[in-house]
Amino acid sequence: MVNKRATVVVEYKISMYCKACERTIAQVISKFKGVETFTTDMIKHRVTVKGRIPPEKLLKKLKKETGKKVEIVVPSDASKSNAGDNDKRESTPVLFDERGESPLFTMFSDENPNACSIM
Repeated sequence: MVNKRATVVVEYKISMYCKACERTIAQVISKFKGVETFTTDMIKHRVTVKGRIPPEKLLKKLKKETGKKVEIVVPSDASKSNAGDNDKRESTPVLFDERGESPLFTMFSDENPNACSIM
């Protein structure tokens, strides 16, 4: 009997800051048996792999070969279902006045004579 795995699409989060990092990750993935296609996104630090692979084995291989922290990204469908149970409070963004600069940003400038002199 031949054990055929189904084709899986797995997304990994791995830090890539230069082309050399991206190249080493691509070499490790391309040498792994069962990989059909993969795409790397340096801006989002994500790698999407499609193929007949066990995701945990590729995860261990990437960690070992690159020495970087690698995580499997959970699809966004699962995170949307848990969105109602979110107890975190988001911080409010800094709002700018239409009149110009905010006093928060100009309080500690060099032009302000009432600013802290220790800084």
